Amino acid sequence: MRKIYKFSLFTLLLITLTNAVFAQNSFFQDAGENNSVQTTGERVIIPQKFRTSTMDVAAMRNFLWALPSENSILYNRGNTPIISLPMPDGSMARFHVWESSIQEPGLEAKFPEIKTFAGQGIDDPYATIRFDYNPYFGFSAQVLSPNGRIYIDAYARRDINNYISYYQRDNRRRSDFVCTVVDENPIEESQNIVNAGPCLGTNLRTYRLAVACTNEYSVAVAGGNAAATHAAIVTSVNRITGVYEVELAIRLVLIANNDLIEYTNGEPDPYVNTINTALLNANQTNIDNVIGFANYDIGHVFTSDNNGLAQLNAVCGSGKARGATGAPVLIGDGFDIDYVAHEMGHQFGGNHTFNSNNCASAGGSYEPGGGTTIMAYAGICSANENIQPNSDPIFHAISFDQIGNFVSTGGGASCAVLTATGNTLPVVTINTTNNLSIPINTPFVLDASATDANGDAITYNWEGWDVGAAGTWTSAATSTTRPLFRTRVSKLTGSRTFPDIRVIAANYPGVAAPSVMDGLRGEVLPQVARAMKFRLTVRDNRAGGGGIVSAGDGCQSTPIFQVNAVGTTPFAVTAPNGGENYPGGTSQTITWNNAGTTAAPFNVANVR
Repeated sequence: MRKIYKFSLFTLLLITLTNAVFAQNSFFQDAGENNSVQTTGERVIIPQKFRTSTMDVAAMRNFLWALPSENSILYNRGNTPIISLPMPDGSMARFHVWESSIQEPGLEAKFPEIKTFAGQGIDDPYATIRFDYNPYFGFSAQVLSPNGRIYIDAYARRDINNYISYYQRDNRRRSDFVCTVVDENPIEESQNIVNAGPCLGTNLRTYRLAVACTNEYSVAVAGGNAAATHAAIVTSVNRITGVYEVELAIRLVLIANNDLIEYTNGEPDPYVNTINTALLNANQTNIDNVIGFANYDIGHVFTSDNNGLAQLNAVCGSGKARGATGAPVLIGDGFDIDYVAHEMGHQFGGNHTFNSNNCASAGGSYEPGGGTTIMAYAGICSANENIQPNSDPIFHAISFDQIGNFVSTGGGASCAVLTATGNTLPVVTINTTNNLSIPINTPFVLDASATDANGDAITYNWEGWDVGAAGTWTSAATSTTRPLFRTRVSKLTGSRTFPDIRVIAANYPGVAAPSVMDGLRGEVLPQVARAMKFRLTVRDNRAGGGGIVSAGDGCQSTPIFQVNAVGTTPFAVTAPNGGENYPGGTSQTITWNNAGTTAAPFNVANVR
């Protein structure tokens, strides 16, 4: 009996500990049927649709401060505590979470009330999360997933009790931003010159980041309060890092003395708030003088100006602090991802990627119109050229090449600290035969698959790999070189239909140009004979250091995928041709023009 008693006691203790670890900790309650809360703070983030919750502040802080550090659970994340967070659709989503600091220890010691965390989705294994907590703005979270980018932010400024969760698509950015690139060391960017980037993800590259700010930024974001200003900077850097870790296996960590270059409370400020080359030079000089050139790897300055400017290929080099970003609204994804992540992308070697006729990027214009990825101009080209209002938190394959090369073998390789992630990269298989021919103006499908030895949740992104002279995105249909298809968010399967099935169903471009909000812009079929080239990028969506593999002249050696549009006639159904009504249960004849696809070069006997 004694042995049985000991065994039972041990089992009970084990069950208790296990339940403590895997308890679904939820600190939020819905605010009520009308989503109404009592607050005196100014509302800054006001999405079109959102879910309102109240948070148990004390319980949340106690839970977060007890989380294990990232270094202690690198290969055992499945045993970390679980938090349950309110999603905009009314559900609660669970995440394994841990502490993941983006401040050097010396800086964290100065601000022990400000901490950052990371996690991996359970209900949605494709989801990664970066979140932080401080007593000034409370809880703040960013969830990245192909199922939707989600944010949790305070309901109002300085209200740490009430929160909103919302999809990024419901929080349209409200400013016209201008970005300029300073290239002190020009490099060739044509399609034939940029080398394929390396696979990323087996190592995490950590860079020491120095973020200065002007007094005007501090007043706008935190009323001039020094600690709150620092908290706002931490939130921005944490969210940018959340994207860079998954997309590039890059982490940004604020330097130990970053508070010395955060100018608040009207103290003497070495900056003019206007973003121009003079400000970049002033930032380089100031950070070198205050921090020391050897004590940081990349520098940036936040202002309240509505502009952005950065030096290309700057990280680790003599101009590594030459980057600046400002905006009228200095919190939220519009500032953090659309603007700051974009400008820092330049510093890491990424150039613009959009093909719009009024704001194209020479040599790197792989995206129709204003583009949709981080290094594009989503929502800030001319109205007719905007494909969507905000950037998606992904990099185009050309950015993958440019930044990947810069940080692995270029100037950005000299100062990064590499840490093994334990991540095994996905292995890609292209399932569609290369160099196929199809009739002009005819939809088609590309297909691939991939495996991951770690069992990570894989996503796929087929992208156009054509570059050409600037022009309107609709006019690309008659071009033999320009990009035809926008980049879309990564998919859970390796199959993509060109154009998107929604575009086909809407009969576009056979109808008037769609709205920037409906997701139908940026895709046209070729109306002339031409070659269409494509790249596939596969991500394993691993928190803290994603595995990124590019196939098709990328890091996994397969050729650029090509589809040839030939002839002068599209494959098309000729009857019924729209508007018909048929009685249920009857048989009808469908006819089509097969555009000669039974003969060479198609040689297709059956169509389905």
